[in-house]
Amino acid sequence: MKATNRIFNFLTFLMAIVPAVALISIFVFVFQESLPLWKFSGLSFFTTYLWNPGFQYQQPIIVHGILAPPGAQFGLDLFLLGTLSTSALAILIAFPISFLITLNVELYLPAGIKKFTVSMIELFAGIPSVVYGLWGIIVLEPILFRSVEPWMAQHLSFVPGLKGEIYSGAGLIASGIILSFMIIPIVTSVIVNSFDSVPKEVKEGLFSLGATKWEVGKYLTTSYSRASTVGGTLLGLGRALGETMAVLMVSGAVTNILPASFYSATNTMAAAIASLLDSALTDSTRMNLAALAALGVVLMAISLTVSLIGRKIAGRGSLRGYEGD
Repeated sequence: MKATNRIFNFLTFLMAIVPAVALISIFVFVFQESLPLWKFSGLSFFTTYLWNPGFQYQQPIIVHGILAPPGAQFGLDLFLLGTLSTSALAILIAFPISFLITLNVELYLPAGIKKFTVSMIELFAGIPSVVYGLWGIIVLEPILFRSVEPWMAQHLSFVPGLKGEIYSGAGLIASGIILSFMIIPIVTSVIVNSFDSVPKEVKEGLFSLGATKWEVGKYLTTSYSRASTVGGTLLGLGRALGETMAVLMVSGAVTNILPASFYSATNTMAAAIASLLDSALTDSTRMNLAALAALGVVLMAISLTVSLIGRKIAGRGSLRGYEGD
């Protein structure tokens, strides 16, 4: 029995450290692949938005001791701006909707309908991102281009960023909406689970004091279940930051053009890696591949930072579906 227990303890320990080892290994691999880029571009990688793969079929040149195609230049700013802006817009759309869904499910719907509704919402998390992207191209973009964005440009032009030329419907707004649809199930599920964990006496006590259902829901979200609310929102933000295919299909996937307004096409780090990888593999100097690896390093660093901030504010418990101390 002792030998069996030792083997079992060893296997469980091994399985427990696999995710951490895998994450560290991936980061180290991507960082090693990006090393030529840091020597080639230095800090200019963070100070420009221009991305030029160079003339890959001409004789390579040596810059700072690194082989690169002539004319190559790599800048992060456009992709960083696109990643942060689309994710922020997605959170701004998704959180109010998730809160209202949770309030309706927890305080208004009968128990039988509640289970069905929660199950249907969670099913949305299983829809492939490419399906969201296809829906965005066929349905969402035409609606934005013909109706929504022209109305916004006409009536909301006094708001910074909402005055400008309407293009095709693809861009920041479409990307933010698609991402919000994709993260609503995550945010909603965590907040619903948090509400379910609230003792029945707390809810009944609030109602006995004369609180309305809206006031009860607001109190539980902002006070009693605040940690889980923040945790669910951060989980949704993490999904939005790393989403690739759906954003690639509806963002416009531009390079070297900073967005002039919310109606402009944009790009993100994850989408850029996917769209530029094929051409990067044809670069014999591997400098383009190193530049994409550098994008991956920055994206992983941002995601890790979001996770650490979330754990600091919300506590580890809220990220696992229950309240932490």
